[in-house]
Amino acid sequence: MRKPKVIVVGGGPSGGACALALAQTGRYQILVLDKSRYPRVKVCGSGLSPHALKMLDRLSVRRRFADIHGVIDTLVGRGPDGGEVRLKSGIEVWVVPRVELDNGIVRAACELGAEFREETKVTDLLRDGAGKVVGVKTEAGELEADLVVCADGSPSRFSIDEAPKTTIRTLMGWWRGTPWSGRTAHMVWDRKLAGYYAWMFPETGDVINIGLTIPEHSPETGRLKALFQELLDEHWGDGLRDAEQIGKWMGHPAVITTRVGPIAESHAIWVGEAARMVSPGTVEGIGFALETGITAAGVIDQAFTPAGGLSRLAIAGYRARLASSMLPKFVAGEAFARAVQVPRLRLFADQLLHGPAMGWLNRTIRLMFGDNRNEARAAG
Repeated sequence: MRKPKVIVVGGGPSGGACALALAQTGRYQILVLDKSRYPRVKVCGSGLSPHALKMLDRLSVRRRFADIHGVIDTLVGRGPDGGEVRLKSGIEVWVVPRVELDNGIVRAACELGAEFREETKVTDLLRDGAGKVVGVKTEAGELEADLVVCADGSPSRFSIDEAPKTTIRTLMGWWRGTPWSGRTAHMVWDRKLAGYYAWMFPETGDVINIGLTIPEHSPETGRLKALFQELLDEHWGDGLRDAEQIGKWMGHPAVITTRVGPIAESHAIWVGEAARMVSPGTVEGIGFALETGITAAGVIDQAFTPAGGLSRLAIAGYRARLASSMLPKFVAGEAFARAVQVPRLRLFADQLLHGPAMGWLNRTIRLMFGDNRNEARAAG
């Protein structure tokens, strides 16, 4: 019998994970399309939480990044009133630049038979007279498929979720030769960021990345580059004075959520940021992207047929599985984001170090980042 043809639109973590998980079954003809040429630089802090690392283990690709990752085990947090605290909660985060991560996962899928077409921009979903997805439209022509996986990032041009979007803007850059190479990250909740934060993450090779997150509706987004420069000068100016900037600043929107909306129909399924699976507190999406890609591949392999597509039951099950796994982390993230917006946090550091907020913060951080040490202990 002919293998079902699956087109994956987007070669990021969600599309790559879905393609790789399907390729591992050997039962599908897989075509991954991406508008960029790989490896390509991507706007992202590139932090891989314990949850994200667990997903890489499930895909059997974590070892590919063993020699090219930075490590974060300490967080220096600065509150909106300048109070600072140093947190070391036992959670280890990897930092793998997206130029390496995305390319590595897609290449792993190709090694198992998937085809990857770079510099191929998908402009629309191809539907028949009944509205069923039967392929994609690209700038070079139409491509037919039995199923389309929409992994085209945030915001997805093909989304079927009509609920209003909550968008977070980002802007970031890279530097070499700073005093911060090591295992410590910075997160700064500056008042100008309307409840969100700026970050500094160490990468490998004496490189760091610094960026900001800010709600799209904030008045400050109208002067994003000037705002970024102000934050750089205020919080990292001394260390950047003699550093080498690598490339240009880059920005990208992220659509956050505390719900799981419509993310599948009979012959199409949405994953990662295209499904709005981004934490509202941390604006972290890599772990959730990987998980949605893996979960979607499982649903496809268990329930998809070219003739009937995905049943209503399978579609509802996919949505329910993502909701049960991700919404607790999203709610914790939202609570975290709201807490740091409270204007009366004038003793930020003292409250964290000496009050009940410290216990709450540790529990919230572990939930948001998917710390699985208890699970590991049970397995041992």
